[in-house]
Amino acid sequence: MAMKVLVTGCAGFIGGNFARALDAEGIPFVGVDNFTPSYALWVKKANIKPLLGSKFGKFIKADICAKKLYGKLSREGITHIVHLAARTGVRDSTRVPEEYLGTNILGTLNVLEFARDNNVENVVLASTSSVYGRNELPFSEGQAVSTPMSIYAASKIGMESLAHSFHNVYGVPMTILRLFTVYGPGGRPDMAVYTFTDLISRGEPINIYGSLDSKRDFTFVSDVVDALLLALRRNAGFDVFNIGNSDSRSVGELIGIIEKNVGAKAKKRFVAKAREDVDATLADISKARGQLGYNPKVRLEEGIEKFVQWFNSVQFRGRAGVSRLAKKRA
Repeated sequence: MAMKVLVTGCAGFIGGNFARALDAEGIPFVGVDNFTPSYALWVKKANIKPLLGSKFGKFIKADICAKKLYGKLSREGITHIVHLAARTGVRDSTRVPEEYLGTNILGTLNVLEFARDNNVENVVLASTSSVYGRNELPFSEGQAVSTPMSIYAASKIGMESLAHSFHNVYGVPMTILRLFTVYGPGGRPDMAVYTFTDLISRGEPINIYGSLDSKRDFTFVSDVVDALLLALRRNAGFDVFNIGNSDSRSVGELIGIIEKNVGAKAKKRFVAKAREDVDATLADISKARGQLGYNPKVRLEEGIEKFVQWFNSVQFRGRAGVSRLAKKRA
């Protein structure tokens, strides 16, 4: 039976990159996104634009929380699901918790019910390193995830629990990928790599939350796409895998690499660390290496170079400038 993939959150950062990979491999897919303006819509429109003329893909503008969507999808012959649609971001979840719980848990419930009712062969769900809270490093899949530091993390733990219950009750195969600080072309403007690059290039100060010693396991988006493709073909049981670079780098290091690629020095402004933030993340990826064949290829230095090249391209810098100007006028 031929594979046909439902990609939720198709216009998002990871979703857009993943859908383009499916298109390049000639794998039929249906992309769904509701274009929630949680960040600049020009980014989402740019992500989806290359897919609109695809002979392998189809795009539906819709919300995963809307039940009427699934009647349309039931006629598409979906065999696999990659569920990327979510409200993302740690700090924003404190401001609008109901949106996070609504999308990340109730929206996921709709996706899983569709999977059950349509005998989907495998559901791959994107989770986050935030579920680990202040566990000991490196984070491993066997650690307890019962003490989330943010409402975002709590919503993703709820999503994971819901997926496990659906597998247990209905036997739907589920593969959960816990993603570690993803960055790269098409990235979200609210994330550190994008924000630092943008502000440093314009000579404006960047906010450092806490200190320069905070560390993250930065993972380039192409490595995440590889992991999704590997997980997509798994089609068995229930399991959870860390997807990171297994290389924790400090905020100070990140800024230095961006400065080198941008050709300008950062103006640093230190602000209090948010209660939701953790000091460091680091992925133990031995399970993903052994069972999925996952092998991250892009180190931070190369990844930042690729990101800055994308950022500096005429198309995207022009759109970013328009977006900033519109926001300033508003």
